[in-house]
Amino acid sequence: MSDEKRATTELEKLATRLENCGLEEYIKLSQRTWKILWLNFLSGVARGLGFTVGTAIVLAIAYKVLKQLISMNIPYLTEVLKDVVELIKNVQ
Repeated sequence: MSDEKRATTELEKLATRLENCGLEEYIKLSQRTWKILWLNFLSGVARGLGFTVGTAIVLAIAYKVLKQLISMNIPYLTEVLKDVVELIKNVQ
């Protein structure tokens, strides 16, 4: 195989790889500033909402566990946990 054919084959392979990796779409997107800003805004809202919902779930589970521990009437632990639950209720 001649050097020219080898170079042509390699260029064709490179062109195929570039087409498959979505470089054209990335370049088009990078030229649309408002679309990038909108997509970043939406992803930020989704992250914030996910963080809020996740935190609420974790805190609700922790609250239920604390209430369960309080109902066991473990002498010193019950008093401390009651204080923690009262603090949580007062924050709301």
